[in-house]
Amino acid sequence: MFSEAVLPEPAGKEGAVTFDEFLRAEMGTLSRFAGALAGDRYLAEDMLSDALLKVARRWRRISTLDDPAAYVRRVVVTTFIDDRRKAQRRRTAPSDDVALLDRPVADPADAVVEREEVIRLLGALPAQQKAAVVLRYLLDEPDERIAEALGCSTGTVRSHLSRARATLRLVADGEGVSA
Repeated sequence: MFSEAVLPEPAGKEGAVTFDEFLRAEMGTLSRFAGALAGDRYLAEDMLSDALLKVARRWRRISTLDDPAAYVRRVVVTTFIDDRRKAQRRRTAPSDDVALLDRPVADPADAVVEREEVIRLLGALPAQQKAAVVLRYLLDEPDERIAEALGCSTGTVRSHLSRARATLRLVADGEGVSA
């Protein structure tokens, strides 16, 4: 969607862009994407760094793909899902006391309040549903691209989105979620 217009013309052999050129063109979008998935700036930076390290090692092959940005987004999604699974296994979810320490200073701006509400609502979703919602509503990706990023079928994407919307309605209405 956004990669075709942003990436420079291929300059190297095999018609591929360098990793530095790719990062200059896509870093802002990848940062926003990772931030929306993680819901926390610092976790997003760590997650994106991990994903980009994986990508950098294989960049020569990745750069020759038709859409390297789509592949990198897929790596970011899988890194996010893997990190969530590891955290659940280790039971490293923050306690209520820690959550109080991590809260941002109150800001009267409506945009901040809305952002906090979105983060809270997205936090109620399982990893794959959250990734599908972010890809659809933040990056405006079609079902096919979301399916590619999540490694599933378009039907599964529609199912993830439907279930996520139902969960978000329940959470927004204050009924909670029983996962």
